Amino acid sequence: MTSGAGGLSPESESFLKEVIETFQNVGSKAMLHVLLTDHEAWERFVAEATLSREEADALRGRLNELQEAKDLEAKEQQARERFLHKFPELKLKIEERIRKLHELADEVDRVHRDATIYSVASDSAAVTSGVLSILGLVLAPYAAVACLVVSAISAGLGVASGVTRIYASSMEMSSECSSINEANRLILSDTDEDEVFQKFLDDYIDSIFSQIDSLYENLKDLAANVRAIRAARVNPQLAVQAQRFSRGLPVSGRTARQVQNTFRDTALTMTRGARVRRGLFSVLSLGLDVYDLVKDSMHLQEGAKAESAEDMRRRARDLESKLEKLSEFYERLREGPPP
Repeated sequence: MTSGAGGLSPESESFLKEVIETFQNVGSKAMLHVLLTDHEAWERFVAEATLSREEADALRGRLNELQEAKDLEAKEQQARERFLHKFPELKLKIEERIRKLHELADEVDRVHRDATIYSVASDSAAVTSGVLSILGLVLAPYAAVACLVVSAISAGLGVASGVTRIYASSMEMSSECSSINEANRLILSDTDEDEVFQKFLDDYIDSIFSQIDSLYENLKDLAANVRAIRAARVNPQLAVQAQRFSRGLPVSGRTARQVQNTFRDTALTMTRGARVRRGLFSVLSLGLDVYDLVKDSMHLQEGAKAESAEDMRRRARDLESKLEKLSEFYERLREGPPP
């Protein structure tokens, strides 16, 4: 007689196959558990079935495999039942998160659009301020009071521009911080949320600090020019001497010191070279302000969509895609377990 795998004869292999099929069809999980855990029950079964030791060992190994398969099947069935029970509630929660993400994105876009409108107004004021600043430098050698008035208006517009931009940035930051925090709470883990939120704050804080520095400079210029205008009206002759000093014409040492003390931090105390350097800087700043104005105007014309709002909508689309797949899986499970 020829032996099969594991030293069993073909007849024994065929017999064990029939026994396993019987256990699969009619054997309960409890029966298998008793046979595989109760030594006396197993020995009685082996004796009653008149199994050889080789057949008993082979059968025990295959029954262990069968029990593992039944355990796995039972766990899968429990998981299916749990999913079928929990998914309707889960679906409602996911749909609510998707709706909330879209609402947050719309709110961020609305605030961003308002902030962009303020930015365009701020850019316009900054451009006008730049033009008047250059005009003030040009007038310095020829019309002291006009130079100071124009420079004061320029500084005032610079202050207005800075205040408007800071207000717009603060308004947008406050709203966007709240929305990003809420979106992160809906989607991200705590670690991811901290990283995204910190990056957002860093970007805005750097921008606002730069705007505050510029605002203080404009306030300083405005105060200096207002003070100088008052002094020029009180002492018109000194204003005339200031024009001579600005053109590089000879004035007495005492007059020069008086001009520098009275009109300090204004264009009237600058040498020709200093005015040229200041003018070049003003032209550069004017070019940047014009660029910002064009960029913000185009952004507004294109709809003024915020990057964070687009990111929220992308997250909402990801959730919608996952929900669609889960819904398909749910429907398949409702129709019956896979074969």
